[in-house]
Amino acid sequence: MNVDLQKKPAGPGAGPRVAELEAKLEKAHGQLMGMRDQLAAAEKARKDARAALVEAKKRLGAKKRDDAASSAPPVEHGDDKVPAPTDDGAEGANGEKGYMSSPVTDAFEAVVPSESRNNNDGPVVKEGNKTSDEEEARSNAVADGDDGKKGSPEVELLRAKLMAKDMEVYELRARLMVIDTEVDDLKRKVMSKGTELEEMKAKLMLNDELVDKLTANLMVKDAEIAALEADNADLTKVAEEAAEAVKAASARARETEHALRESAAREARLAERLRASEHAREALEAEAQRSRVQSEQWRKAAEEAAAVLGGGVDRVAGARNTDKRRYGSASAGACESEGTTAKEGDEDGTSGKRKAGGAMRALSDLWKKKAQK
Repeated sequence: MNVDLQKKPAGPGAGPRVAELEAKLEKAHGQLMGMRDQLAAAEKARKDARAALVEAKKRLGAKKRDDAASSAPPVEHGDDKVPAPTDDGAEGANGEKGYMSSPVTDAFEAVVPSESRNNNDGPVVKEGNKTSDEEEARSNAVADGDDGKKGSPEVELLRAKLMAKDMEVYELRARLMVIDTEVDDLKRKVMSKGTELEEMKAKLMLNDELVDKLTANLMVKDAEIAALEADNADLTKVAEEAAEAVKAASARARETEHALRESAAREARLAERLRASEHAREALEAEAQRSRVQSEQWRKAAEEAAAVLGGGVDRVAGARNTDKRRYGSASAGACESEGTTAKEGDEDGTSGKRKAGGAMRALSDLWKKKAQK
């Protein structure tokens, strides 16, 4: 029997059941090897016992032949009488036949074909064992042919030992058959688990391919996310810059609004000043109008005074008053006319002064009268 155990690698995805079956298979293989060793030892002991039995039978047959030859009567050739053959050959044949048809050998012969069918080329039990057993049986039959129906005690003892060895070999072979059956079952289980393992490996390979595809897709998505993050960072930077620009624009707008408010306030103040200036201008115009009226009145009074006073002084005073009306205001002209009159009066001497003083008095009296009117 030869049990070829090709141990397959468990693989990363093998389950504990496969490991347990492999452990059982290893254990059964160890037991099978031990049984083979025991069977080989038993076969060797059986062969040694048979060889010793054959040798003893040969010695015993030779001794019996010598004794028979010495005790046999002489052969009478003249009467053509031949001594009758002994029945040792028949008895030996019967003895060998009885030995060959013993229950142990029958069981042994029944075990050998079944084992040869289960295990084709075992290292211990070979196909030539049956042939060697038959040859030994023939040699035993030849040796038994020289014996009588009753063998010597040594031969019987050897025969008993041989039968015991045959029984031991039979038991060992029966146990070996049981172990072979268990090993075959374990092999089938291991093969089924190996098939399941291959299917699981195929599924795992498909899953690995799917994982690789998902990993590639994930890498692509990561690249897209990285690009989006970069764009987002750029947009965030642009948004921050825009926010800063908005803040700066808001600050400038506030400053501009403040400046506009200040400008509006200044404009309001300027408008108020302008209105005040307008009022002042109107007041000045009214005052100028009054001054012109007064100047006209003063002119007329002066003319009247000049007419009263007469002479050169009147002409000079009239000329002075005419010039003042042309180039100056009415009040200033009046003052200048008075100054000029006073100056001319000083230049004219004491007489002129008296005339001027009289004229001024007359003019003031006239002015008072007109003012009262």
